[in-house]
Amino acid sequence: MERIKINAITIDEAKKCAVFVVKKELCCNVNKVQYLGGGSFGYVYKVDIDRPPYTVVMKACRSDNMCEREAFELNLLAKDSLIQIPKVYFTYLKDDIVSIDYICMEYVEGKDCFTDFSKLFLSKAKKRAFADKITSAMYAWHSKTNDKFGLVQNANYDEWLDYYKPFAFDILQKARNMVDRGELEPYFLKVMELAWNNFDYIFSEKVEHASLIHGDLNVMNILTDDKLNPIAIIDPLESKWADREYDLFQLKSLTGNAFGLYEMYKSKYPTSKNCDLKVAFYAMFHEIYCYIRSGRRTKINHLRCLLNLKKELNNVRIHF
Repeated sequence: MERIKINAITIDEAKKCAVFVVKKELCCNVNKVQYLGGGSFGYVYKVDIDRPPYTVVMKACRSDNMCEREAFELNLLAKDSLIQIPKVYFTYLKDDIVSIDYICMEYVEGKDCFTDFSKLFLSKAKKRAFADKITSAMYAWHSKTNDKFGLVQNANYDEWLDYYKPFAFDILQKARNMVDRGELEPYFLKVMELAWNNFDYIFSEKVEHASLIHGDLNVMNILTDDKLNPIAIIDPLESKWADREYDLFQLKSLTGNAFGLYEMYKSKYPTSKNCDLKVAFYAMFHEIYCYIRSGRRTKINHLRCLLNLKKELNNVRIHF
């Protein structure tokens, strides 16, 4: 795994290209464009047009191969989903005129559960109802199975660990290199090495089914109304046919703990005996994976995952 090459296009340049693409593909006039936000891998715009559907979302994908992969994942997750997944209208790959790829999607009115801090102060009853609906939608995906494990567009592994163990080892090797280059503090690697040395214990229970997972179901990717009723789930990331518990660590990220998502899932559905430890392992290695791929990190997230992994290792008496 290597660092993703990021298109250096600016927000304003991507906005102009988005307008061009919408006019070309939907044969319409554009009335208004609003930048909704973005991150390492994309810019998102709300575009009002003069014909149905009248409002669309244009996502500028700053990484090659991201556009069609994400569209495929959205379409797969949308099938029989209990919560709305935005419809994909079309994809547009960069050409001689447009220098970045786009996904054009259905616009869904709602606010995410991370940046809208007012939702943190809603009643416990509303949070429980919210967690119940989100976990039910997750489990509906998790109940869909496949005969092979791996990325949804290229699942060809007979066992989960045939896919995941080499993947995790590659992350560990890259983390070792990052420590040598001064890009990662040694204490992160020390805990990762301890967990890796106990990999066979942590993952001793066989994963029987390859389950469909969203891959990035944290509260930033859940849209609700002001009363915390779920409206849509957005932005899958490397969706897989996987151990369904690989989908659970995101439930604890950002402000996820405030909504009780992880606890609700565990209270409703069976999990493995080492679920908490596995999820802590997945979270720590995923954070480093994202750092490797993007070159960007939020150290507080790394520290949170580190402390949680140490705690779960201590709980089963795995010490330095």
